[in-house]
Amino acid sequence: MKVILNVDAITHPLTGIGQYTLHLGKQLPLQNGLEAVKYFSSDHWIDDINQSAQANQWISRLRPWIPFKGLALNAYAKRRNKHFKQLTGDLSDHVFHSPNFVLMPFAGKSVATFHDLSFVHYRETQPNYRLQFLDREIPKTLNQADVLMVPTEFIKQEIMSHYAYPAAKIHVTPLGVEAGFKAYSANETRASLQAHQLKHKQFILSVATTEPRKNLSRLLQAYTQLPKALRAAYPLVLVGSKGWLNQDINQRIKSLVKKGQIISLGYVDQTALQHLYAAAQVMAFPSLYEGFGLPIIESMASGTAVLTSHHSAMQEVAGGHAMLCDPLDVQGIKAGLRAALENETWLTQAQANGLAHSKQFTWQRCAEKTVMAYES
Repeated sequence: MKVILNVDAITHPLTGIGQYTLHLGKQLPLQNGLEAVKYFSSDHWIDDINQSAQANQWISRLRPWIPFKGLALNAYAKRRNKHFKQLTGDLSDHVFHSPNFVLMPFAGKSVATFHDLSFVHYRETQPNYRLQFLDREIPKTLNQADVLMVPTEFIKQEIMSHYAYPAAKIHVTPLGVEAGFKAYSANETRASLQAHQLKHKQFILSVATTEPRKNLSRLLQAYTQLPKALRAAYPLVLVGSKGWLNQDINQRIKSLVKKGQIISLGYVDQTALQHLYAAAQVMAFPSLYEGFGLPIIESMASGTAVLTSHHSAMQEVAGGHAMLCDPLDVQGIKAGLRAALENETWLTQAQANGLAHSKQFTWQRCAEKTVMAYES
């Protein structure tokens, strides 16, 4: 079997979908039964997937300066589709896989990964240009796809319900955790923590792109209502890329940082992120909606307890080993944070059980299930 993998999503800073694409792309050539894997991005082939972020850096640099993003996205898609059709005219014996929702026209077998249906259920959290693009392209993808892949059973059920899509054509391929996410000692994390005046197991971590669906506004409300002594003992540290529709939350973050109530680090490199995960006492992820929620498993793999939402895919991914809360209830988030920090028995069990639970989520297993989906 021969595969074409679209790697457009691998751009800096890497999002969850970018991480998925990168790690899947690394693992696929190692799988039995695959004769060849070709990587496509923008309008050309990429020989080495490890260089794809560099090859795609023009996208990252140009995106913030484009005034009419809807028109630009449409023009880019048309140009990309044209080049892809030209380059793949004699490759219909391959399987084409788009790991980021939307397929391009292709004569052979086509596979798409749907990570969630936030563009259906939480439209207010998405930019209009993106919604318009997906509203047009998703029906085409559903008609073209021979197989859909999803990261959780929850998303499979949502697609079956919303689109009346046949269950037999949807394969669950859970995401994985990179080996670098593990339980580091205080000595191993010291340098990364000292750069931000943090102490091992003496802070709360939030890992989330600054965008509405991540629910940072309610997390901040909940945190600032905790007892002063608890906030002094456990500062809240925000890590994540710049997102969209975030002017209000950015102002709130700036205000709290200025008052010394929270710490905002923005995007950090992979090593620093791994150390922060391992050094946090609790990772808070009360998102409104997720198709998977990679920070949940990355935290557990790092030996860190998790507070997350009690619905959508987060509860499924946590597997009963996280403190759950209603993401719409500020008092509930506050109570969850307090319980997670003050209940030492629960904390110890959550760290141990979460670590064991996380071991089933590997990129190798994700790739193996992906190949099974290709073969179906």
